[in-house]
Amino acid sequence: MKADQLYFHYPKSGRVLFDHISFSLQHERVNVLAGPNGIGKTTLFDCICGILKPQQGQLEFPPARDIMYLTQNIYFSPEMRGRDFAKLLRSLSGQRSSQDPLDYVDRDNTYDRELITRLWDLKIGRMSVGERKQLFVKMLIQSDRSLYLFDEPTSGVDPSSRFHILRTIQALAASGKTVLMTTHQLHELQELDSHFILLNHGKVQYEGDFQTWLNQYPTQDPDQAFDLAVR
Repeated sequence: MKADQLYFHYPKSGRVLFDHISFSLQHERVNVLAGPNGIGKTTLFDCICGILKPQQGQLEFPPARDIMYLTQNIYFSPEMRGRDFAKLLRSLSGQRSSQDPLDYVDRDNTYDRELITRLWDLKIGRMSVGERKQLFVKMLIQSDRSLYLFDEPTSGVDPSSRFHILRTIQALAASGKTVLMTTHQLHELQELDSHFILLNHGKVQYEGDFQTWLNQYPTQDPDQAFDLAVR
């Protein structure tokens, strides 16, 4: 899966977001897209899904029906319960729903069993941000797709939730699925087997191994390295 010489600008603003960018996604690694705020990361996801159409270039990705896209801000009624969300996702994927919460997770995973049992009858509006995002990620990956897009899946969550969300995403990639996520939390990439893509000023400034990118700078602090990179 790749983008080749992708060019995109919003017609009314005239601002060029992607100036003939090219990149490829890797299998069995977590592909990570990073860049300054407003650089176009979410817009790129929308182009990959076919929501937006670039003016030039080629996108070699699966059709929208074979992509699972977890947007940064996903809304469901606060009155909906965990079980309702789980059953809805199963239904939309053409799978049979179950009344047993353990049918939605790995029964051998103690943490996942405890999580789904706790959230099953809880209203979404009463879940913490971390609980809600964990539920969304774990239920969305129940649907078999070729490509999974996660737009800042760890934003606003506590360290424990972040750990478990990233573990789930890493396991998904290791199972052979293609995964692409965005993040501003670069420290978390030090614990991931990731393929790093850095967007800046409309270009792909770097593509490759995250640690190799970090080693280019006189610091092992990813935030300081990022600041040096995007100046």
